[in-house]
Amino acid sequence: MRFVKPKLITFDVTGTLLMTKVEKYYAAAGAQHGVLVDPSKLARSFKTNFKQISKEHPIFGKHTGMGSEKWWRTLVYAVFKDQISNIPEEKLSKVADTVIECYRTRMCWEIYPGAVEILDYLQKEGILVGVISNFDDGLDSILQSLDIKSYFSFILCSYQFGREKPDSQIFEEALRIFQNIKETHIFPQEALHIGDRVDTDYLGAKNAKWNAIFIKRDDEPVDPLVSKYDIVSDLEDLKINFEKDFSHSKVKT
Repeated sequence: MRFVKPKLITFDVTGTLLMTKVEKYYAAAGAQHGVLVDPSKLARSFKTNFKQISKEHPIFGKHTGMGSEKWWRTLVYAVFKDQISNIPEEKLSKVADTVIECYRTRMCWEIYPGAVEILDYLQKEGILVGVISNFDDGLDSILQSLDIKSYFSFILCSYQFGREKPDSQIFEEALRIFQNIKETHIFPQEALHIGDRVDTDYLGAKNAKWNAIFIKRDDEPVDPLVSKYDIVSDLEDLKINFEKDFSHSKVKT
């Protein structure tokens, strides 16, 4: 990896800065209300239903009249009904309430190792840092509850903007926000996006003419569309690379 020091760096959230264990927290919410399920089956069901509901109601139901809370409630119902088809409506409602409440706070989220350290480093370097995330309208409160919101000059989430990665318009909006904050022009090539998905994060940024870094934490084969020079294994590795690259960069002010 070799980058000239960028003017703007944006991060994806889930899988990049924050992690969660869906099977753990969904199963715990079910058990709290007397609904016992197999966590491993629940995890598979979550992935299947998330994909299907996202297809029918993109961007958490933003444009279909569903809205984010009903979207998540629909998902929770589907996941648990896959395990136990005859769960009483009253219990399902309580389970959904518990899951939704949990995921609006820090209770169901963990910060990846190295996240705070790299955000602190970038802040000290004077680089403007933001978030571009395919997330619902609860993102601000989650980042606030985890005590990392102050690192970001802006938080651009798909639900509020109305478009999601890999749509180039969400990356263009980030540049516009930068220009409003800094009162200076920025070229796409002076921006860098960091995320854990090839389709939405890496290719989304590249198609918008940004630089991009792909965080690859698993041992799966590397997508041929991703340059080997744009891959890091974790945030600690990323910070080491930044320190090396930025120390050799000359920044125009």
